[in-house]
Amino acid sequence: MRASLWISIISLLLFLSLVACDGGSSNGSSPGAGSIESAPNLTGLDPEANDSSVLQGSDVTATFDMKMVSGSANTFVVYGSQTGRLAGIYSGDGSKTLRFDSNNKFKIGEEIEVTLTNSLTSTDDVSLELPIVYRFRTETLGGNGSFRVADTIGDQTGASALAAGDWDGDGDLDLAVSNFSTKNVSILENDPPGEFNAIDTISGQGGASALAAGDWDGDGDLDLAVAIFSTNSVSILENDPPGEFNAIDTISGQNGANALAAGDWDGDGDLDLAVSNYSTNTVSILENEPPGVFNGIDTISGQGGASALAAGDWDDDGDLDLAAAIFSTNTVSILENDPPGVFNGIDTIPGQLGASALAVGDWDGDGDLDLAVANFSTNNVSILENDPPGVFKAKDTISDQLGASALAVGDWDGDGDLDLAVANRSANNVGILENENEP
Repeated sequence: MRASLWISIISLLLFLSLVACDGGSSNGSSPGAGSIESAPNLTGLDPEANDSSVLQGSDVTATFDMKMVSGSANTFVVYGSQTGRLAGIYSGDGSKTLRFDSNNKFKIGEEIEVTLTNSLTSTDDVSLELPIVYRFRTETLGGNGSFRVADTIGDQTGASALAAGDWDGDGDLDLAVSNFSTKNVSILENDPPGEFNAIDTISGQGGASALAAGDWDGDGDLDLAVAIFSTNSVSILENDPPGEFNAIDTISGQNGANALAAGDWDGDGDLDLAVSNYSTNTVSILENEPPGVFNGIDTISGQGGASALAAGDWDDDGDLDLAAAIFSTNTVSILENDPPGVFNGIDTIPGQLGASALAVGDWDGDGDLDLAVANFSTNNVSILENDPPGVFKAKDTISDQLGASALAVGDWDGDGDLDLAVANRSANNVGILENENEP
């Protein structure tokens, strides 16, 4: 009986001890249980995504629902479409609002791409759940919508594509021209302002059909990518020293490469590429890793003869998606980027007869990105409204654009909204299209 009593007493003491331990943890978490903090949530951006009239000297700020560690050149990355990766001052450590102040003003009308990588953390050392990538465009300062020919640049044989950028780093915008017939790319310096002179010719670009500008190596200047239709490849051209280009990578296996788009598809802070392959009816997604070297991470099939590409956050989820103009099927494909770097079709827009070019802008001023499509076969430009996010419908058709083959975006008349220019191949002219829609 005495042994049984002792066993009962010991059992009671053990029970009371367990109850006490459980009670002591009732106001907290035991190790490993409920200790995972929620990820920081973005609550505001300034400038807002897709804003088309941002002041040149603006800071870029991101506000979260918890205190954050200050951004850095690796976690809060800012690219200028005309200048390359931007250096600046980061602030906001220990606060809910992080700030980037560029060392230089943005260019007039420049498109700015911002990546908040998932290495950005709260002061509790919790990272963003997913990277955030968005774009905005800076203000223009004048113009009335009337144009005159200021310069004609000769010796551009079979000119097939253009790209604008400050190649020589002197503060003004230069040009690059891909010459399909002579298998080269001309680098044209803007000096004096408005007059262009060749400062470099990059040979060996056999059948150059498209250009894209981007700071591939992250060194703060703009490089180039060239789609080479006839050799089924893409050339990566490094800008070093400023205004002189050298090939640093050739991406093979791009069958009938005829269009390019640049963007940070995977949200890691560097600029990647997308390539439309006309011959295989595909779009290749190329990751930039390590900087300046590209590798395929996704192939999007069923893009029958894609003739143009455009990047934008169609579904407003914080990453960059794609649109592909499909000349052979008279459609535009809307491709969602989810998960980062992997694309899936979410919409197909029919009735775009001979779709040959795309342009992106918030035409109706409602805060999301719309599309414009140049339709070669029907001699018009379609304006496609993005509503609801990721679903496009026709809003306007601009007729009498004979052989519409290329588009460019800008505020030509200086009234604060985005207008269009269209290259009319059959009429040998360029149409200036003023945006008269009210937001």
